[in-house]
Amino acid sequence: MRIVAVGFGIWILGFGTGDLHAQRRGGAAPNQLQQALYDMADAIGMLRNANEVDRIGSMNYWAAGTITANGQPCKVVDYKASVNWLLKGMRVDYKCDGAPQRHVEVVKDNLAWNETEPGRGVTAAPAAAGERALMLWTLPAGAIKAANDAGAATKVATENGKTVVTYPIASLKADVKLTLDKDNHIEQIASRMGGVTTVTTFAEYGDWNGADYLSDVMFPKRITQTRGNTTIADLTITKTNTYNPYVIMPIPANLPGRN
Repeated sequence: MRIVAVGFGIWILGFGTGDLHAQRRGGAAPNQLQQALYDMADAIGMLRNANEVDRIGSMNYWAAGTITANGQPCKVVDYKASVNWLLKGMRVDYKCDGAPQRHVEVVKDNLAWNETEPGRGVTAAPAAAGERALMLWTLPAGAIKAANDAGAATKVATENGKTVVTYPIASLKADVKLTLDKDNHIEQIASRMGGVTTVTTFAEYGDWNGADYLSDVMFPKRITQTRGNTTIADLTITKTNTYNPYVIMPIPANLPGRN
Protein backbone atom coordinates (compact mmCIF):
# COMPACT_ATOMS: atom_id res chain seq x y z
CA MET A 1 0.00 0.00 0.00
CA ARG A 2 1.25 3.47 -0.86
CA ILE A 3 0.68 6.34 1.57
CA VAL A 4 1.42 9.94 0.74
CA ALA A 5 1.41 12.71 3.30
CA VAL A 6 2.57 16.29 3.24
CA GLY A 7 3.80 18.21 6.25
CA PHE A 8 6.31 20.99 6.80
CA GLY A 9 7.36 20.73 3.17
CA ILE A 10 8.36 17.06 3.38
CA TRP A 11 6.83 14.41 1.16
CA ILE A 12 6.57 10.93 2.65
CA LEU A 13 6.16 7.91 0.40
CA GLY A 14 5.95 4.34 1.68
CA PHE A 15 6.44 1.56 -0.84
CA GLY A 16 6.50 -1.63 1.15
CA THR A 17 9.77 -1.32 3.04
CA GLY A 18 7.72 -0.78 6.16
CA ASP A 19 6.48 -4.37 5.77
CA LEU A 20 10.06 -5.57 5.50
CA HIS A 21 10.99 -3.59 8.60
CA ALA A 22 8.13 -5.28 10.47
CA GLN A 23 9.35 -8.67 9.28
CA ARG A 24 12.80 -7.92 10.64
CA ARG A 25 11.43 -6.85 14.01
CA GLY A 26 9.28 -9.99 14.10
CA GLY A 27 12.19 -12.23 13.25
CA ALA A 28 10.93 -13.32 9.81
CA ALA A 29 13.58 -13.49 7.13
CA PRO A 30 12.91 -11.39 4.02
CA ASN A 31 13.20 -13.08 0.65
CA GLN A 32 16.03 -12.22 -1.74
CA LEU A 33 14.05 -9.61 -3.69
CA GLN A 34 12.73 -7.88 -0.57
CA GLN A 35 16.25 -7.78 0.79
CA ALA A 36 17.68 -6.33 -2.44
CA LEU A 37 15.02 -3.59 -2.62
CA TYR A 38 15.56 -2.74 1.03
CA ASP A 39 19.35 -2.66 0.70
CA MET A 40 19.22 -0.38 -2.36
CA ALA A 41 16.95 2.11 -0.64
CA ASP A 42 18.87 2.00 2.61
CA ALA A 43 22.21 2.50 0.86
CA ILE A 44 21.24 5.91 -0.54
CA GLY A 45 19.42 7.16 2.56
CA MET A 46 15.85 6.86 1.28
CA LEU A 47 14.49 5.19 4.41
CA ARG A 48 13.76 7.47 7.34
CA ASN A 49 12.08 7.38 10.79
CA ALA A 50 11.27 4.30 12.84
CA ASN A 51 9.04 2.85 10.11
CA GLU A 52 11.76 3.20 7.48
CA VAL A 53 9.61 4.80 4.81
CA ASP A 54 10.86 6.44 1.63
CA ARG A 55 11.20 10.18 2.22
CA ILE A 56 12.82 11.22 -1.04
CA GLY A 57 10.11 13.00 -3.01
CA SER A 58 12.04 15.64 -4.91
CA MET A 59 15.56 16.92 -5.45
CA ASN A 60 17.70 19.33 -7.44
CA TYR A 61 21.17 18.67 -8.78
CA TRP A 62 23.68 20.78 -10.68
CA ALA A 63 26.35 19.44 -13.01
CA ALA A 64 29.19 20.16 -15.41
CA GLY A 65 30.24 18.10 -18.40
CA THR A 66 28.84 17.20 -21.80
CA ILE A 67 25.56 15.97 -23.23
CA THR A 68 24.06 15.51 -26.66
CA ALA A 69 21.57 18.30 -27.41
CA ASN A 70 19.55 18.22 -30.63
CA GLY A 71 21.97 15.64 -31.98
CA GLN A 72 25.03 17.80 -31.35
CA PRO A 73 27.67 17.68 -28.58
CA CYS A 74 27.11 20.31 -25.90
CA LYS A 75 29.47 21.35 -23.12
CA VAL A 76 26.90 22.37 -20.55
CA VAL A 77 26.84 25.67 -18.70
CA ASP A 78 24.54 26.34 -15.73
CA TYR A 79 23.13 22.80 -15.86
CA LYS A 80 20.39 22.19 -13.30
CA ALA A 81 17.98 19.26 -13.06
CA SER A 82 14.86 19.45 -10.88
CA VAL A 83 12.99 16.23 -10.13
CA ASN A 84 9.69 15.45 -8.42
CA TRP A 85 8.90 11.73 -8.38
CA LEU A 86 5.53 12.21 -6.70
CA LEU A 87 4.37 14.54 -9.47
CA LYS A 88 6.14 12.34 -12.04
CA GLY A 89 7.97 15.28 -13.55
CA MET A 90 11.41 16.66 -14.30
CA ARG A 91 12.87 19.91 -15.63
CA VAL A 92 16.41 20.17 -17.05
CA ASP A 93 17.71 23.72 -17.54
CA TYR A 94 21.06 24.42 -19.23
CA LYS A 95 23.04 26.33 -21.86
CA CYS A 96 25.68 25.06 -24.24
CA ASP A 97 29.08 26.71 -23.95
CA GLY A 98 29.50 29.39 -26.60
CA ALA A 99 25.79 29.62 -27.41
CA PRO A 100 23.34 32.15 -25.92
CA GLN A 101 20.24 29.99 -26.13
CA ARG A 102 18.80 28.62 -22.90
CA HIS A 103 17.39 25.09 -23.03
CA VAL A 104 14.60 24.22 -20.59
CA GLU A 105 13.30 20.69 -21.17
CA VAL A 106 10.30 19.44 -19.18
CA VAL A 107 8.33 16.23 -18.79
CA LYS A 108 5.31 15.46 -16.63
CA ASP A 109 3.46 12.18 -16.86
CA ASN A 110 3.33 11.43 -20.61
CA LEU A 111 3.64 15.05 -21.74
CA ALA A 112 6.81 16.91 -22.71
CA TRP A 113 7.50 20.49 -23.66
CA ASN A 114 10.26 23.07 -23.89
CA GLU A 115 10.36 26.49 -22.26
CA THR A 116 12.40 29.62 -22.91
CA GLU A 117 12.67 29.96 -19.12
CA PRO A 118 10.93 28.01 -16.36
CA GLY A 119 7.17 28.41 -16.80
CA ARG A 120 7.41 30.65 -19.89
CA GLY A 121 7.66 30.40 -23.66
CA VAL A 122 6.15 26.93 -24.03
CA THR A 123 6.63 24.75 -27.10
CA ALA A 124 5.27 21.20 -27.22
CA ALA A 125 7.85 18.41 -27.58
CA PRO A 126 5.77 15.21 -27.73
CA ALA A 127 8.50 13.13 -29.37
CA ALA A 128 10.74 13.66 -26.33
CA ALA A 129 8.23 12.52 -23.70
CA GLY A 130 9.35 8.90 -23.42
CA GLU A 131 13.06 9.61 -23.26
CA ARG A 132 12.65 12.36 -20.66
CA ALA A 133 10.35 10.23 -18.51
CA LEU A 134 12.83 7.36 -18.70
CA MET A 135 15.54 9.68 -17.38
CA LEU A 136 13.31 10.48 -14.40
CA TRP A 137 12.87 6.79 -13.55
CA THR A 138 16.49 5.76 -14.12
CA LEU A 139 18.07 8.13 -11.63
CA PRO A 140 18.96 6.01 -8.58
CA ALA A 141 16.00 6.94 -6.36
CA GLY A 142 13.62 6.81 -9.33
CA ALA A 143 14.88 3.37 -10.33
CA ILE A 144 14.30 2.03 -6.82
CA LYS A 145 10.77 3.45 -6.78
CA ALA A 146 10.06 1.98 -10.22
CA ALA A 147 11.37 -1.44 -9.17
CA ASN A 148 9.01 -1.42 -6.20
CA ASP A 149 6.11 -0.17 -8.32
CA ALA A 150 6.54 -3.08 -10.75
CA GLY A 151 5.51 -5.50 -7.99
CA ALA A 152 5.60 -9.18 -8.94
CA ALA A 153 7.18 -8.34 -12.31
CA THR A 154 10.41 -7.35 -10.53
CA LYS A 155 13.01 -10.12 -10.36
CA VAL A 156 16.39 -10.48 -8.68
CA ALA A 157 19.34 -12.65 -9.65
CA THR A 158 23.12 -12.88 -9.30
CA GLU A 159 25.38 -12.37 -12.31
CA ASN A 160 29.17 -12.45 -12.16
CA GLY A 161 28.97 -12.23 -8.38
CA LYS A 162 26.79 -9.08 -8.43
CA THR A 163 23.13 -8.58 -7.60
CA VAL A 164 20.98 -7.60 -10.57
CA VAL A 165 17.35 -6.49 -10.48
CA THR A 166 15.12 -6.49 -13.56
CA TYR A 167 11.67 -4.99 -14.02
CA PRO A 168 9.42 -3.35 -16.61
CA ILE A 169 8.17 0.24 -16.59
CA ALA A 170 4.77 -0.49 -18.08
CA SER A 171 3.81 3.13 -18.75
CA LEU A 172 6.88 3.57 -20.97
CA LYS A 173 6.91 0.06 -22.44
CA ALA A 174 10.47 -0.15 -21.21
CA ASP A 175 12.54 -2.89 -19.60
CA VAL A 176 15.20 -2.09 -17.04
CA LYS A 177 18.12 -4.04 -15.61
CA LEU A 178 20.11 -2.55 -12.76
CA THR A 179 23.35 -3.85 -11.27
CA LEU A 180 24.46 -3.22 -7.70
CA ASP A 181 27.99 -2.73 -6.41
CA LYS A 182 29.38 -4.14 -3.17
CA ASP A 183 27.81 -1.27 -1.20
CA ASN A 184 24.34 -1.91 -2.69
CA HIS A 185 24.57 1.27 -4.75
CA ILE A 186 23.26 1.10 -8.29
CA GLU A 187 26.37 1.13 -10.46
CA GLN A 188 24.69 0.58 -13.81
CA ILE A 189 21.24 0.69 -15.37
CA ALA A 190 20.54 -0.77 -18.81
CA SER A 191 17.16 0.36 -20.12
CA ARG A 192 15.52 -0.69 -23.36
CA MET A 193 12.66 1.33 -24.82
CA GLY A 194 11.42 1.41 -28.40
CA GLY A 195 14.25 -0.83 -29.53
CA VAL A 196 16.90 1.52 -28.13
CA THR A 197 19.18 0.45 -25.27
CA THR A 198 20.68 3.11 -23.02
CA VAL A 199 23.34 2.22 -20.46
CA THR A 200 23.70 4.62 -17.54
CA THR A 201 26.68 4.27 -15.20
CA PHE A 202 26.89 5.84 -11.74
CA ALA A 203 30.04 6.33 -9.64
CA GLU A 204 31.30 7.99 -6.46
CA TYR A 205 28.17 8.14 -4.33
CA GLY A 206 28.18 10.78 -1.63
CA ASP A 207 26.27 13.63 0.00
CA TRP A 208 26.90 16.61 -2.28
CA ASN A 209 24.63 19.12 -0.52
CA GLY A 210 27.58 20.98 0.97
CA ALA A 211 29.36 20.71 4.32
CA ASP A 212 26.83 22.89 6.17
CA TYR A 213 23.75 21.29 4.55
CA LEU A 214 24.35 17.54 4.69
CA SER A 215 21.33 15.24 4.54
CA ASP A 216 22.91 11.76 4.39
CA VAL A 217 21.15 11.19 1.06
CA MET A 218 23.65 9.64 -1.33
CA PHE A 219 23.81 10.59 -5.01
CA PRO A 220 26.42 9.68 -7.63
CA LYS A 221 29.13 12.21 -8.42
CA ARG A 222 29.53 10.87 -11.96
CA ILE A 223 26.74 9.99 -14.39
CA THR A 224 27.56 8.70 -17.86
CA GLN A 225 25.18 7.43 -20.55
CA THR A 226 25.96 5.48 -23.69
CA ARG A 227 24.02 4.11 -26.64
CA GLY A 228 26.09 1.57 -28.49
CA ASN A 229 29.56 3.09 -28.81
CA THR A 230 28.28 6.66 -28.46
CA THR A 231 28.47 8.60 -25.19
CA ILE A 232 25.39 10.83 -24.96
CA ALA A 233 26.07 12.25 -21.49
CA ASP A 234 29.08 12.56 -19.21
CA LEU A 235 28.21 14.66 -16.17
CA THR A 236 30.00 15.48 -12.94
CA ILE A 237 27.67 16.59 -10.17
CA THR A 238 28.74 19.85 -8.56
CA LYS A 239 25.95 20.25 -5.97
CA THR A 240 22.68 18.71 -4.82
CA ASN A 241 19.68 19.69 -2.74
CA THR A 242 18.11 16.52 -1.41
CA TYR A 243 15.93 18.15 1.26
CA ASN A 244 12.79 17.73 -0.87
CA PRO A 245 12.95 21.17 -2.49
CA TYR A 246 9.85 22.79 -3.98
CA VAL A 247 9.76 21.43 -7.54
CA ILE A 248 6.72 21.84 -9.77
CA MET A 249 6.10 21.70 -13.49
CA PRO A 250 2.48 22.78 -14.15
CA ILE A 251 1.17 21.49 -17.48
CA PRO A 252 0.63 24.52 -19.75
CA ALA A 253 -3.03 25.21 -20.44
CA ASN A 254 -2.54 25.26 -24.22
CA LEU A 255 -0.37 22.15 -24.47
CA PRO A 256 -1.71 19.59 -26.97
CA GLY A 257 -2.70 16.34 -25.27
CA ARG A 258 -3.51 17.97 -21.94
CA ASN A 259 -6.58 16.37 -20.36
